[in-house]
Amino acid sequence: MEAPVTTCDGSPETCETHERILETAQKFFAEKGFDATSVRDITAEAGCNVAAVNYHFGGKERLYLEAFRAMLGALRDQRLAMLEGLMRRDPTPTLEEFLAAFAEGFLDPLVDESRGRRFLVFVSREMLDPRLPAAVFLDEFIHPLVDRVMDALARVGPPLAPEKALLCVFSLIGQLLHALKARHLLDQLDLPDSMSFDLAGFLEHFVRFSSGGIRACAVNPTATPRSFIDGERVQ
Repeated sequence: MEAPVTTCDGSPETCETHERILETAQKFFAEKGFDATSVRDITAEAGCNVAAVNYHFGGKERLYLEAFRAMLGALRDQRLAMLEGLMRRDPTPTLEEFLAAFAEGFLDPLVDESRGRRFLVFVSREMLDPRLPAAVFLDEFIHPLVDRVMDALARVGPPLAPEKALLCVFSLIGQLLHALKARHLLDQLDLPDSMSFDLAGFLEHFVRFSSGGIRACAVNPTATPRSFIDGERVQ
């Protein structure tokens, strides 16, 4: 796997160009996709020449990788720092407190319309038309976050089998990403207030819904919830 080149150790002017290229590349790759974006598009808006892309990143493919790393890496680090601070609390947070703080920390950096939309579109394009080297997305972004959330969940939640814990974490992240997408979609529509996206209301629902689901997945739940199998209620 190629080592990241998202930092700059040159002069202030060189580093400013480096960051300007990254920011502009994120915008174009999110809005137009990899194939429809040319290096000249990026350099024209960034106010530099094509040679600067080759100097800093070695070409369009590496620039795409580093633009993705810069965006997702910053979000990953924010969330990991949030989790570390949360789990240092004394006393240890309850499951509900953990879920509320995790949801707020996950969504807060993306509530801004432009940044949140760019993140969603960039990731969606990569999932539909992968351009990253194999395992970069998983190894650098998904695994560190999932591993830390699973560790925290083991401390604040009921005992869970490893496979159940993993499914619970995927469910948490999936709910939050869906809510973020729904918020940006609904904000673009002329809807009555009763149908607008209420972030505070969603967070309250997220905590109640997720804590109930996690406890229902416990190895030895204190109360086994009723369910339906083939149309018949069973205990």
